Amino acid sequence: MAAACARDYAWLQESQPDLAEAYCLSYVRGLSKTEALRRLGAAERQLRSLPIVEAVEAGLCAEGHPPLTAHALSVHGWAVIIEPTGCRATRPETYRALSAETELVSVRVLLDHRYEFRWVVDGVLQTFLDTRWPYVRRGTRPDALADDMREIELTDGAGVSDPGAAALALAERVTRVRIRPAHLTGPLLGAELGPAHPLAAG
Repeated sequence: MAAACARDYAWLQESQPDLAEAYCLSYVRGLSKTEALRRLGAAERQLRSLPIVEAVEAGLCAEGHPPLTAHALSVHGWAVIIEPTGCRATRPETYRALSAETELVSVRVLLDHRYEFRWVVDGVLQTFLDTRWPYVRRGTRPDALADDMREIELTDGAGVSDPGAAALALAERVTRVRIRPAHLTGPLLGAELGPAHPLAAG
């Protein structure tokens, strides 16, 4: 499979424009779907088959704060968590729990406001950036992905036409997991998320 580029994820805006406006997609290496959702804070007894499209529609129709849900699938040894109406995985206490003794890559998009990429290894933030301003990076290894970023055209002073797609392409280059349209259709294992903090890993 060829190395990912931004155009490989143009389908998200085309096929699921409502989801593409706001989502958090997180990859966790080596966890089962159940364990990933548990570390995120979902109660195991509340896990059920939960279509993403219903969660997106509920968010669009909600008055006030939409219900927070998380959905998970397994792809090539990684648990992939989709939060269509929230971003719990971006909280430091949550990504530390999710990445304990493993690694996490997370993409958060809020249309015209945030296009965040995070790479975390065993609780330590390696690289963080907003793909609109790729030259502003932080973490313990801010330049570790510089070569991949250059190939995706995330370079100093160069704007990208689809910063969300660019973030997903960068995530694929770290995880070697390509998300395809079929992954986000049909029911997935999921749960509504309550206000409680995520459980510690272990």
